[in-house]
Amino acid sequence: TETDTETETETDAGAAPAPPDVEAPAPPGAAGGADVTGADDPAAVAVAEGGAADAAEPELPSILRMAMRRGFTASLDGEITDDGRRFYRTVRGGYVRASRLRGRTPSDHRGVALGATWELPLGFVWRSGTRRLRRRGDRFLNAGPLERLTLVDIAETVQRGRRSYVVDPEGFAANRRSVRVATPQARPEGVAADERWVHVSLAEQTLVAYEGDRPVYATSVSTGREGFETPVGTFRVQSKHVSTTMDDLMSADPYQIEDVPWTLYFEGNYALHGAFWHGGFGRVRSHGCVNLAPADARWLFHWAGPELPPGWHGVFASRGRPGTVVHVTE
Repeated sequence: TETDTETETETDAGAAPAPPDVEAPAPPGAAGGADVTGADDPAAVAVAEGGAADAAEPELPSILRMAMRRGFTASLDGEITDDGRRFYRTVRGGYVRASRLRGRTPSDHRGVALGATWELPLGFVWRSGTRRLRRRGDRFLNAGPLERLTLVDIAETVQRGRRSYVVDPEGFAANRRSVRVATPQARPEGVAADERWVHVSLAEQTLVAYEGDRPVYATSVSTGREGFETPVGTFRVQSKHVSTTMDDLMSADPYQIEDVPWTLYFEGNYALHGAFWHGGFGRVRSHGCVNLAPADARWLFHWAGPELPPGWHGVFASRGRPGTVVHVTE
């Protein structure tokens, strides 16, 4: 039988320290710096190594563009060797010692298209150590582990004493506290019957994309942690950017992350965007933005309005090119 050993909070075991969670500045009006092209390989992302920086920023020689701190990221498109030392070239024309960087592999998590095989309600396992259970009469027997972010097809929810379980059509179950559940939501007031819109549940850490009353895509996300809560309400996407640099170099906890992908601003500094620097989806952890796995963010970016014209890097919503509704609930 099951014993309840799962904990409410945890970290990814064995994972390297992640860069700091960052959010966007005000939506950019123009990209800074020149792009560098001509590399043989697609752009990669690396994270700066090293110890904590001094509180006072040293004066930099004119040859240096900026002082990289631990956790800063750079997008790379090539490398050179000079006097036996290897340097990576960034997409913005800077150079960084290769020995000071380590690679960052994005999460391969992705949501699921709805309507054919999958329908709501469905769930995503968010706790490490979750067990798959087999229902036998009134008992639940251990049937092995369930990996984090495993998709769960929910046929029913049952109560056993003080515990609740979600059960799939084959009779396998999981502790409800270990699963983030996406359920059907009513269309917000003012959204047309055939209009596209997005629902974000802060309580469940899920995102569902709708076309009118029909859900078409669901995934798990990471929203703002305590003190940095994602705003609740009904908004519209204000602008979209294929990528943008998010930084604050003047704060007590400075950060820089180049090429944050598939960014959709919906309320001031708050955005839906891809997060390649962590895989903790299903848990609150951001400074207020809605973090998605890169594959999910890419799908949402191309599905949601305003439509990005071919060859453009970004677009702002307008009366003739409206942004998709983003409905955020507790």
